[in-house]
Formats: sequence, C-alpha cells, structure tokens
Amino acid sequence: MNSFVTDTHALLWHLSNDSALSAQAGEKFRLADIGGGEIFIPSIVLVEVVFLAERQRVPSERIDRIANLSVVPGSHYHLVPLDMALIQTMRRIPREIVPEMPDRLIAATALLLGLPLITRDTRIAQLTTVECIW
Repeated sequence: MNSFVTDTHALLWHLSNDSALSAQAGEKFRLADIGGGEIFIPSIVLVEVVFLAERQRVPSERIDRIANLSVVPGSHYHLVPLDMALIQTMRRIPREIVPEMPDRLIAATALLLGLPLITRDTRIAQLTTVECIW
C-alpha cells in the first residue's frame, strides 16, 4: 500500500481542489480517498489549520473536516500524535535547514514513520533524510 505523510498546505489544497497542488501530490491523496493508499497527518497540521482559521485565511469548517478525516470508519487518513518519539526525532531535523518549528515537526513525522512527505516546501526538500513528493 502507498503511504505518505502530508504537510499543511498540501492537505488544504487537496481538500479545496486547489490548482496549487501538483498532479503527483494530488494522485497520492486521490489514492487514499479511494482506499489505495494512506495519508498520515501530523498533529501540528491540525494546529496550523486552527491558527489559519483564526486568522481567517482558511474557512473554519476545515478544522472539523481534517479532524474528522481520521475518525471516519474505514478512513485511510491517520492523525499522528505529538509524542516523545516525535520530539526526539525533531531534534534530527537541522534548524539551519528547516527553521520553522511546525515544518520541523512535519518533517520529523515523515522521518519517524519512514514515509515520503507530500510537500512543496523547498527547505524540507533540502533534507537528505526525508523523501519529498511534489
């Protein structure tokens, strides 16, 4: 089965059918939507969506939509909790390359799970320890 970690913008763009999402990234989400793959959502992604909704940059219903993705029976979307293993893995993501803490947690989630990361983030793409899909 195809499994991937998503970053915040990729997931938001998928949910809104935004053309900013690359064809390759979109295909990974579509596969998960029909049961042909899995998408792991770092918990920090949900935190970022709350922040974006509070600043009125995304509709507030996106918070519930993303939160509900992982609780629907048979869903192929999984929320990854922020735990000590993830915090320890984040320490392996150089702040000099990826300075933003949420991005470091997202990259660390992919590293911890050993999965490719769906992201357009050019800083994360500089990491040699995380495979990026875009």
